[in-house]
Amino acid sequence: MKMICALLTFVAMGTALCIAAETVALKWPREIDIPEAKIVMYQPQLESFEGNRLTCRAAVAVTPQGRTEPVFGAVWIDARVSTDRDNRIVRCLDIDVGEVKFPNADPARIEKLKGILESEIPKWDLTISLDGLLTMLDLIEKEKAAAAQLNTTPPKIIFTTHPAVLVTINGDPKLQKTKDSDLIRVVNTPFFIVFEPKTKLYYLKGGQDWLAATDIKGPWQASTQTPDSVISAAKSPDATQEQIEQPQLDRMPQVVVATEPTELIVLDGPARFSTIYGTDLLYLSNTKSDLLAHIGSQDYFLLLSGRWYTSAELDGEWSYVPGDKLPPDFAKIPAGSAKANVLSSVPDTQQAREAVLDVQIPQTATVKRSEAKLAVIYDGNPKFVKIHDTDMLYAANTSYSVIQYGGKYYCCDKGVWFVSDSPPGPWRICVAVPQVIYIIPPGCPIYNVKYVYVYGSTPDVVYVGYTTGYMGSYVYGGAVVYGTGYVYPAWCGTYYYPRPVTYGYGAVYNPYNGWAFAAGVATGWIASNVHHGGWWGARGFRDVDIDINRNINFNNNRSNIYNRRRNLAHRPGGRPVAGRPGAGKPGPGPARPPAARPSMRPSTRPNNVYADRNGNTFCKTYSGWQKRDRGGWASARPSTSRPLTPSVERDRPDRGRNRQRDFSNLNRHNSARQRGSSRSRDFNQSRRSGGGRSGGGGRGRR
Repeated sequence: MKMICALLTFVAMGTALCIAAETVALKWPREIDIPEAKIVMYQPQLESFEGNRLTCRAAVAVTPQGRTEPVFGAVWIDARVSTDRDNRIVRCLDIDVGEVKFPNADPARIEKLKGILESEIPKWDLTISLDGLLTMLDLIEKEKAAAAQLNTTPPKIIFTTHPAVLVTINGDPKLQKTKDSDLIRVVNTPFFIVFEPKTKLYYLKGGQDWLAATDIKGPWQASTQTPDSVISAAKSPDATQEQIEQPQLDRMPQVVVATEPTELIVLDGPARFSTIYGTDLLYLSNTKSDLLAHIGSQDYFLLLSGRWYTSAELDGEWSYVPGDKLPPDFAKIPAGSAKANVLSSVPDTQQAREAVLDVQIPQTATVKRSEAKLAVIYDGNPKFVKIHDTDMLYAANTSYSVIQYGGKYYCCDKGVWFVSDSPPGPWRICVAVPQVIYIIPPGCPIYNVKYVYVYGSTPDVVYVGYTTGYMGSYVYGGAVVYGTGYVYPAWCGTYYYPRPVTYGYGAVYNPYNGWAFAAGVATGWIASNVHHGGWWGARGFRDVDIDINRNINFNNNRSNIYNRRRNLAHRPGGRPVAGRPGAGKPGPGPARPPAARPSMRPSTRPNNVYADRNGNTFCKTYSGWQKRDRGGWASARPSTSRPLTPSVERDRPDRGRNRQRDFSNLNRHNSARQRGSSRSRDFNQSRRSGGGRSGGGGRGRR
């Protein structure tokens, strides 16, 4: 009996030692000493997991021999994995280092550090908690699900073979009397349109010319006797026009009025097609629109706001086609061809990959707490509407993006978050945004605010930033698209508050400048400051007055809103860095001969260091995020430039590509890591307490 008890005790001790060894193996960060350096790797952050292949990135700290200060960077790893469900661990095999980045290190040291990591990491015995992996997978799936909700319903597509202008009205015309005049203005359009009761005519300002019609939908004709009251109204401060040089026209273009999402394709005469060298494609050469024809299928393909639509006839029914379902010849379009610009909208091309990476690089800024002011204006008492599938509400009767959640009110204005205990304020700058805000669905008209972030704070400043999703540029189907595709209900009371739109202005992506709006001669017809709200994009994206109305501006959407003098402009929170190239190589690759694996030991350092997609290294502390910069940790690199205004400091991007650090997923990765650690800890505690696990395949309790 004593022998049996001793044997059971020995087995129990062995089991405990195994559990302890597994727990040690799963602990992060981990460190290893090699002759050239001391390397510390922090817990990997998942980027993709397909079949038995895993791609992740991890923050690393390398202290070269003879030095005391580590160099922080990031490494991207592709590996085949083996899963042990009984012990709930995932082991990385056949590790391939895809990319290594060390921002702020001199080039000579970077190459040496890269060589060390590329040769050493594949030898390591890397294991990850299965529970940690599950939480990271859940995070990735939620991000994919949100992106998949963008709307791809095609707009109405109109072709003309003569000069024409599309005049958009957001739904049925809404008329309001103007102050100190009998004129009645059409408020739900960015064009200057008024109704004059005496003449019973509608008047439309087209550049420097006037048109008139008895019906708002036309036909419109040149006006020879426009009333002085109409001309004066167009000159008022709240109805100015964009000062854009007008093209010389031989005759007045046809005016096409649309009250639903519509795109106008203008051809210079009958359709003429030209070939695209090396492909089975033709392109419509006598239009500025991107319309291609595939000879093999005899189908047409039209690119609108980054989305592809196809039809068998130009005047037929158009339907959405995912980018990865385009004919293969689209990816073969030569980079120097007349239609090379569409490559940014063809998934898996280098141009599309660069565009996707580009939209993930944020504009960052440092906001002085003492200078951050906000006064929210409502049209009457605040009215809130529920955000679908959430516990949040948004304010409908204001041009500001106000969210009610958890007894607080949050407002995103000009790329900065504010918080208040009541809808009218007082407002103070926000230092911690509820994570629930980042699951706002694209069907909500203030969806764009989920792309504005708070990175950290000090008693004096708050570090903020936004990605181009704030201005309507999103990743969808492996490419970049403009707008969500949804038609949002606008507010019309004493004021008219328009919502973001996707179609009607010929949004075209330019890989150098972002989105431009090719609205033809209508560009000079757009009315500025006609409405208490912007027609698309974020509040403050355009240079505007709060209490009058907002401008429409057809400049590209990469201009930094923090740089505008009327906005809260600020000093950038960090030096721009390069975007992350593609990580890892797909597929299992050739088999490697077994190599001796250096033994890794658990580190006593806290598991709180992360790498962003640009290779920068960040540490989560009780006071917020800190960035590794120039050999030390700091909330942000201190400003050394002279402020441009007493309350404003501006971002001065480096020459070349303006690529800045990306904090967008750090908080979520931190939460996922904590959830994974908790689940793994609970599992190990269950094993220690003898709770065991139910085995599959009819096995009994162990």
